[in-house]
This record gives sequence, C-alpha cells and structure tokens, in this order.
Amino acid sequence: MISVPVIASALKKELGSYFSTEAHRDNDMVRYINSAARAIAIARNFQFNQYEYEFVVTDGVTSYDIPFQIETYFVLDSTWDEVDFEDFLNYNREKNKTEIIWIWWDVWRCTKPWTYTIFYRGYPSSITSLTDILALPEHFYDLVLLKATYFGYMDIRAFSKATGKETIFKWMISDMGKRSSNPQPVKRKRLNKSSSNSKVW
Repeated sequence: MISVPVIASALKKELGSYFSTEAHRDNDMVRYINSAARAIAIARNFQFNQYEYEFVVTDGVTSYDIPFQIETYFVLDSTWDEVDFEDFLNYNREKNKTEIIWIWWDVWRCTKPWTYTIFYRGYPSSITSLTDILALPEHFYDLVLLKATYFGYMDIRAFSKATGKETIFKWMISDMGKRSSNPQPVKRKRLNKSSSNSKVW
C-alpha cells in the first residue's frame, strides 16, 4: 500500500506547483493518481491486480453487477468446477443458455442459480482524496509518481515534458514486468505430469 500524501507531495514538486494550487488542484491530483494506477494495471499482468469475486445467483434473477474486468481468467462454481463463459456475440448466439455465463463489461448474466467465483485481472480501488491509501505495492511508488506526472503535464498541455515522462515510464514498467514475470524462479516444474517417468528440471 502506498500513502497518497507522500505521492501528492512529490507530485506537486514535480509539477512545479508545490506552493501553488492554480494549475493542479487537489481534485486534479486525485485524478492523476487514479489514472496512473489504472495505466499500470492495464500495462502488465502484475500480481497486485489479480482478484477473485464471489457471488450468488438466485432463482429468477439473471443479471448482476460485477467488478469491471480487464481480463477474465476463469469462473468456478461452488464445487470448484470450471464454468463456461462467453462474450456478447457467442452468448446471444446460443439457443440454450442454461449452462453458460455472459460476462460483458461489468454485467454478469446467468440463468442457473449457484454460487460462483470469478478470477480476473482488474483495477485497484480508486482514491477519493489526498489522504487515502493507494492499493498498490509500495515498490510501485516511482511508477505511480512518474505516470501521475505525465497526466499532470498533459493536463496543462506541456506535451514535450509529458512525452519525456512517458518514455521513461515505458522502459520502467517493462523492467518491472520482467522482474515480476516469474515470482517462483527456483520452483521445479514438472514437464510431463501424465507419465510416471516424467522429468523434473
């Protein structure tokens, strides 16, 4: 978790408005920080933005509001069996929709009562003030500050400065993505689970 006051203080200094609220008011700073957090979540599949969401489908109710998902990994029912889910076109093409689910933006449509769990990649919770806590790991601080500064410069049409920040952001997030791509580097991986003679490396 990252303290928003710490980000905000550094962001004001970066944007040259530490003693001025004319160019970047508090609500602007909140917007920049939220936009930065969303940009990081979209850019890479980091561990911090992997979520699960459980809810119950009741008889007679077919449509539900769910968290918006960047990617849906899979859906399990309460017996931990995987359930098929479809997009807008494929769901509506099916004549019998009893055994399938439609996930469309932040809407879930299902006709079969059950308890379901969605595993997905999504966005961290938005902050609403400069006294909040941002739901990102602490080591993402520099990326948040960098991208928030980019949005601040874009807001006042300082495009050349924004471009410089964006260039640095791209290589930093690429580097962060590489470091996060294998969180279990010394774990042995079984190459052939079906064979009794499977090799382990």
